[in-house]
Amino acid sequence: MKSLKAGEETTNFSIILKDGDPALNPANRPLLLDAIEMIIGTAKGYQVPFAAIPLLEHQDIPEQNLYKCLFGRDSLLISDLLHGERPDLRLNILCALASFQGKVFDPVSEEEPGRIPHEVRESDDPVAIKLTEHGGWKFPYYGSVDATLIWMRLLHAEALGRPEILDIEVSGISLWQRSLAATEWILNRLSSKSGFIESNRANPRGIENQVWKDSGDSYMHLDGTLARGDSTASVETVGEAYDALLSAMFIQGIHLSQNWPMSIAELETVATSLQVSLIENFWLGDNFALALERDGSGKSIQMKSIASNQGRLLDSKIISGQEFTKYRQAIAAAVTDSTLLGESGLRTLSNSHISYRPGGYHTGSAWPFDGALVARGLLTQGFNNESELIQNKTRIAIESSGGYPEFFRGDWPVGDLINTYTHDVKSFDATKNTERFNRVAQPPQIIQGWTVAAYSWLIKQVK
Repeated sequence: MKSLKAGEETTNFSIILKDGDPALNPANRPLLLDAIEMIIGTAKGYQVPFAAIPLLEHQDIPEQNLYKCLFGRDSLLISDLLHGERPDLRLNILCALASFQGKVFDPVSEEEPGRIPHEVRESDDPVAIKLTEHGGWKFPYYGSVDATLIWMRLLHAEALGRPEILDIEVSGISLWQRSLAATEWILNRLSSKSGFIESNRANPRGIENQVWKDSGDSYMHLDGTLARGDSTASVETVGEAYDALLSAMFIQGIHLSQNWPMSIAELETVATSLQVSLIENFWLGDNFALALERDGSGKSIQMKSIASNQGRLLDSKIISGQEFTKYRQAIAAAVTDSTLLGESGLRTLSNSHISYRPGGYHTGSAWPFDGALVARGLLTQGFNNESELIQNKTRIAIESSGGYPEFFRGDWPVGDLINTYTHDVKSFDATKNTERFNRVAQPPQIIQGWTVAAYSWLIKQVK
């Protein structure tokens, strides 16, 4: 209730996890290998990681059963972080998602040719039924701009040591041919007015911000004004697009074909232009902007909010060259500054921002997988001390709970971290002259695949 701001009113406040819940007791945290087995499900005959599953004690809590299915972005990143423990999962998830790759344009499901789906549910899934009947969705649902980019990068990683996997056929189409279709989708999306891949939903009731921070209030300007939601280009997506183009170049080098939309040299030119555009458009002088959006005239406007997103550029190759040294140093300083790094890990939004909410879904909470990926990037780029700092805080936060929670509050001391309630508010959105409903706080998924995978990676780094 203390999270209310001027002009807001509570529309729903309900306790989900009560005092004494097993998830609040570290002694009840499942062993890592058991947790890994818990998140594994089946899709199209492949063993794949699901986004989240409930604890046995939470089987009857609807809020803990929301993500028990195949997700694009989630399942890909889980398989990536778990690769040292379960190397089989990466190829499995690549093939499973390829079987649902988009073929046609469908504004309801947001399917597009070459696009990798965001969320795959069976028709009898209670969540699918609800979202179809009341939310105006259709499954598989494709409302993600980053799943296709991550799919390309992981296909590249899998093919580095085993190029023959590119010839595996999924529903009669080889993986390399599917990468060609994905590349066409990426290039088409890069032809936007801003020159970046933007969140621009085809279904007006679909996901507004089609990146990992996909809540309605996750993208905002420095004064707290929310993004309009029709042209948001998130900073980490630029790095993901760059990596996807490098992947396309690698795969084309193995499988030359006249069907590729661009030659290797042309793809390299597009990738290089992304590097230049990243600095020209997102650099603030000592940090990178959270995102861009276009104004009414089509001009790109920076969202100067300081957030964790910029840290993910270090887990990309986009600023790996010597000429980008000062930018890497600035990010390393930003993500370890006390305004972003709290006791429970890397905050999604700086605690100095007007929109900061320590328990907000993407407005101040600390997500372990986000911290792990940023820590991995810091380690890759040679910032060992900074990486260890984030690793330790993230790992200790996980170990303080009775599960592997989706996120933690960004300001509470370790050991007292979990939102146990749902808190929805209504406010007037001046940018659209309408009312907006936001989820200020909600209980995290207690066995969340991202966190299980992050913990697996984190404990391997402990010396």
